[in-house]
Amino acid sequence: MRARRGFLYGIFGAAVFLAFALPRVEAKTIYVAVSNPDMSFLSGGVAKFQGYFRDEGLDVEVLQMNANVSVAALAAGNVDYNLILQSVVTANLRGLPLKIAGILIERPNHVVVAHPSVQKFADLKNRKIAISSFGSLVDILARLTAAHFQLDPRKDVEFVAAGSSSARVAQLQAGVVQAAFVTPPGNLRAEASGFKTLLRVRDLFPFPVNGIGVTEQKLKTNRDEVKKIVRALLRANRYIINNPKGAIKILSVWGRTKPEVAEDAYNDNAQNYSRNLLVSRATLENVIESTRWNVESKNNVAVDEIFDFSLVREVLKEMGESPN
Repeated sequence: MRARRGFLYGIFGAAVFLAFALPRVEAKTIYVAVSNPDMSFLSGGVAKFQGYFRDEGLDVEVLQMNANVSVAALAAGNVDYNLILQSVVTANLRGLPLKIAGILIERPNHVVVAHPSVQKFADLKNRKIAISSFGSLVDILARLTAAHFQLDPRKDVEFVAAGSSSARVAQLQAGVVQAAFVTPPGNLRAEASGFKTLLRVRDLFPFPVNGIGVTEQKLKTNRDEVKKIVRALLRANRYIINNPKGAIKILSVWGRTKPEVAEDAYNDNAQNYSRNLLVSRATLENVIESTRWNVESKNNVAVDEIFDFSLVREVLKEMGESPN
């Protein structure tokens, strides 16, 4: 009995020694980049606030970063994920080994506001339209919209790089441009100044605007972590779609905005969120071709060289859902 007790004490003593002597393995902090803590990136905010990342055993920080800085940080390994889809696609076409592992927002939330005299988009022929900057997502959407209405985006309209959404509205107010592509609540500010909402881009065509950007290396060597991130963000998207009150509350707190402003943003944009993080191949081909046109890339790039939804499909299958 005494020998048994001594044996047990020995095991206990060794365990205590190991607990204090061995270095502690701290949970790695995973960094996810977004442009702003707003409705466009609410998937990241909800996954953080609702504890979906934590449920996956992940310690995640959501960081606000400029799009160009964030994509460079992703490529360098200074952040682990980047939800700014267009910057990741553009970087891939320029040769960086980055991919999109899932689509968070499948339709753009951009709105065209215009002078009251403009009755339809075709009336903007030979007139000026404010965008954010050349080569940006807004630039791509503006050119696609012009082409949708049979206007040559290179000849029939003049795009003016005006900066932020509020700056674009200011250009409209000053009479510098006759229309502007803005994101909510920019359209509400324009309407309050006597301008009109001409159309919503989401009603014209699907075009993913946010997704899960990751390096090719992480997709190859740490698929388990990527899968956990995908699952957490899928849960976040479904929370946003299914729980308006909860999503608005998180948006208000995370974005430090008034509840009524958060509610307006939610009502304008919630329907653009993807329920299963997938879109059609034809839509992805359109994203690539439109981006190639803007970055003047002559290389033909296949969908699978930029988009890899294999982990999304695995997650959906495990949930008993069809990934098609």
